[in-house]
Amino acid sequence: MPSINEVTFVGIDVSAKTLDVTVLPSANGKPKRRRFDNDGAAHTALILWLNLLAPVRVVCEATGVYHLDLAYALDHARIALMVVNPRRAKRFIEAQNRNTQTDAIDADELAQFAKRMDFVPWKAPSDAAFTVHKLGRAIGQMTKHHTAVSNRLHAAQATAHTPNSIINTLKRELVFVERERQLLFKECNELIAADPDMANKLRLLMSTPGIAEISSPAILAELIILPHDATAKAWTKYAGLDPASKTSGTSVHGKTHIAKRGNPRLRSALFLPALSARTHDPLLKAFADRLVANHKTKLQAVVAVQRKLLHSIHAMFKTNSIWNKNRPSDTQKVLAG
Repeated sequence: MPSINEVTFVGIDVSAKTLDVTVLPSANGKPKRRRFDNDGAAHTALILWLNLLAPVRVVCEATGVYHLDLAYALDHARIALMVVNPRRAKRFIEAQNRNTQTDAIDADELAQFAKRMDFVPWKAPSDAAFTVHKLGRAIGQMTKHHTAVSNRLHAAQATAHTPNSIINTLKRELVFVERERQLLFKECNELIAADPDMANKLRLLMSTPGIAEISSPAILAELIILPHDATAKAWTKYAGLDPASKTSGTSVHGKTHIAKRGNPRLRSALFLPALSARTHDPLLKAFADRLVANHKTKLQAVVAVQRKLLHSIHAMFKTNSIWNKNRPSDTQKVLAG
């Protein structure tokens, strides 16, 4: 293993279309900066360049979907990569007290992060898991499209003045979207069924109150890309379901709310299951009712149920045990709070 003095530190600021890359000099001198497109061909060119600088340690932020293809390519090329939480990276950059912020400067600071902070290597999911992740997100987009078209059709049919041609077009579009969604759903389920680990996790998910055949692949698609050793607290932050508040001195006491800085797709996938569980699961219903009795809103209670479900799923995956309505052992502890 190379010593820390032999390692080249690299920061990559990721956007939808470009990658700003900074390489810290091994001695006194100016950092090297380059810009690449954020696509497959440019990823190959970036990897070839980084191999000339080996050994390297690369840090980039988790920027929604835009960093995943890059991270996957770097991992397959056996380039050491750390994917850092954007909130943690932002705090590090703010601590440098810079007055100017650009993509290139952010890449500089991420390179400094690689040099100064503890390096935690990112572990790529399997090829099958990565494909399921992509399919799950595509299914989610098609579901939103289906809902939008359905709403437009409902509005069109609500008035007698809408031409039949418009109504018929919307009906055909609705049939098309549903057919395509089912094709994606079928492919996703076949991939999950062919992978023992994912198939087992799907089985555990579907034993959870509120989580059914439709919602379980969407939830699994977001969870399988997380590190295997991630804690329940890390899952909560990843979903943006961790509570946030603002307090300053004796006069500023902001209302507590969820951070919403995490993965909106996972929050969305958990919302309807939480609504169902809040109604039909006795323990979760009692938990939510207790919050409402303590002057929380109904929506806040549902969000709290989302968080409880996520913690329970983490415990179920960890112990490889299905949901038990009597809540023994770890699951009981998770839900008791």
